[in-house]
Amino acid sequence: MHPFETPYDPVQDDVTRLQNALRGLFTVNRVQPQQDGVVFFGRLAYDPEFSYDQVEQRFGLLGYTPLFSRRNSEDVITALDGTFAPAKPGRPWLNLLLFVVTVLTTLAAGGMMVGQNLWGALFAGDATAVVSALRAGIPFSLSLLSILAVHEFGHYFAARWHKVKVSLPYFIPLPGLGLGTLGAFISLKSPMKNRKVLFDIGVSGPLAGFAIALPLFIFGLFLSSEVSAQLAPNIPELGRSPLVYFLQLVIGRPADGQVLIPHPVYYAAWIGLLITALNLLPAGQLDGGHIAYALFGRYADRIAFFTVGALLLAGIFFSTTWLFWAFFIFMTGMRHPPPLNDIIELDPMRRSIGIFAILLFTLLFVTSPFG
Repeated sequence: MHPFETPYDPVQDDVTRLQNALRGLFTVNRVQPQQDGVVFFGRLAYDPEFSYDQVEQRFGLLGYTPLFSRRNSEDVITALDGTFAPAKPGRPWLNLLLFVVTVLTTLAAGGMMVGQNLWGALFAGDATAVVSALRAGIPFSLSLLSILAVHEFGHYFAARWHKVKVSLPYFIPLPGLGLGTLGAFISLKSPMKNRKVLFDIGVSGPLAGFAIALPLFIFGLFLSSEVSAQLAPNIPELGRSPLVYFLQLVIGRPADGQVLIPHPVYYAAWIGLLITALNLLPAGQLDGGHIAYALFGRYADRIAFFTVGALLLAGIFFSTTWLFWAFFIFMTGMRHPPPLNDIIELDPMRRSIGIFAILLFTLLFVTSPFG
């Protein structure tokens, strides 16, 4: 080696190339190399949304992914080594198969609510009874699956609007038990770009599902029958959230001294409202967790810890259902990961919708769901 020749340093070479890529977009005050990339501290020259798109393109050519954040009034760009792999193609046949099976299992569940046993009729080979059970299950199945489908497609279309790779909804059948389904979900195959994207995808599902569940609930309330509480003292009552209590009070059902016998449409819509409340819990990877992080940033972690604590108390004093949900949130992670661009703030319109979502959660939450 020539005595005046500087040894080649691949890390420093990458730092130089990345810093050059930031030229004109970011004023670098200091640089901090780390094991999986490089951290640049300084000040953005333009607004964060425009800047991120430009930096993402430049860093991508160098094999890096940028993360934007802010620390103590200083802009921070973290260049992570590597880029996101292209999303694998989905398997629509699997989504369709699961949906068809879930239609069957929810039809069976709906039939059981009115005394029609689809599985028993199938095993007995009674075609007439099978058709009768299927018809009997339609009101419940159609109502519940409509709510679930609209909820998930709310997420789906919001993700597609923001060019986030996403799967079609996966419905989860539950043969022979309860509702006939454990719900549905979509799989996001690319990261959230910023808080606006995070918020839109998070809030779209619950609001879309609620828009279907509410009119179905009112319709189902009119379809439901009433019986004297003295004649049917052992009929279990479904829990009443503030919104459910208000609607029953305004509509006048059930009347004083009467007990409501839920119609399958009412029961499906009640489940839909409960699902909306559960999804709006402000913690972890639930829709409410997405909304909370988009609104409050890293303070959302504190909200998540408070939420889990409140669920534990609700589980002790009201319903063990909430102990399960506290455990579920704890196991799936209470902390919400930041989006790629964590500097962008929500606009007033999104903040207003976020406040409405919080209000909706308080109106739909029920301390003892199943009496």
